[in-house]
Amino acid sequence: MKTKNLLVFVLCLLVSAAFSQSDPFEGRPTSAGPDVASDIDNVPAKKETFTSKLERYKSNGFKVAVILRSEPITTKPQPVQTGSTSSLITQITLKGDLPSMKDDFAPLLESFIAAMNESFNTDIFEAVDMKTIPYKESKFGNIDDWATTKYKMVIEYSVSPLYDYTLAGGKYSAALSVNLHVIASEYINDPKKGVKKKFPIRAGNLGAYKSESYNSDNDPGFKTIDELHKVVNPPMGADLVAELQKEQDAKMDDFIKKRK
Repeated sequence: MKTKNLLVFVLCLLVSAAFSQSDPFEGRPTSAGPDVASDIDNVPAKKETFTSKLERYKSNGFKVAVILRSEPITTKPQPVQTGSTSSLITQITLKGDLPSMKDDFAPLLESFIAAMNESFNTDIFEAVDMKTIPYKESKFGNIDDWATTKYKMVIEYSVSPLYDYTLAGGKYSAALSVNLHVIASEYINDPKKGVKKKFPIRAGNLGAYKSESYNSDNDPGFKTIDELHKVVNPPMGADLVAELQKEQDAKMDDFIKKRK
C-alpha cells in the first residue's frame, strides 16, 4: 500500500510539473512595464471606422498587438450530437497528437503584420512578446491585463491544423486540414462601466488548405495520429507554410477591403 501511495504521489507531482511548465502566466509581470504601459484612455469616436480608429491609435501612441496561436495537431473531434438523427459520416478520433508547428508558422504572422501596416499606411501593428504583457487575477482566474498597456487592440492570428479522419459509406478517408483565422479584441474605457471588451474583427477568414486525401475501402487499423500522419504524408514545414501563404495572399485584399 505504501508503494502504491508513493506512486500516486509521484504521478501527481509529474502532472503538476507539466501544468506549471505550460502556465501561460509564469514569469510574467502583474503591472505594465514602461515599455508597454499607457495611461491614456481608449475612447472611440462615434461611428468610428476601422481606418479612423487606427489613425486615432497612432496619435495616442497606441499599438495593435498581433499574437500567434497554434496548438498541437490532433484529429478532428467528434461532433456533439444535438438530436436523434444519425450522420452518414462518422468522425474518427485517434490517440495522441503531433507537436505544434507554431514556430514554422511565424513567417505567416510576419506577412500578415506587414500587409496590415502597408495597407493602412501605419506602423502600429506588431508582434508582441507575451512575457512583457501583465496579467491580473479575476473571478475566472488569471487573465491578460491588456487595458493597462498601449496595446488597446489585440489580434489573435490562429493557424489550426487538424486531421480530418472519417468513415462514410464503408470507405475511410483522411487529410490534413489547416485553417487561417483572426479575431480582434479591443479594450475600451467607459466612464461608467470601466473597461469594456469589444470585437472589431469577429470573423476574419484568411484561407484554408487541405492536403491530398488518403482513402481506403478497408479499416486501416490506425490507433494513433502518428500512424495516420505517416500514411497521409502531407506537406510539412516550409512546404506547408508556402501553401498557406498562397491562401493568405489570395484572401488579404478582400479582408482589408472589408475594413476600409
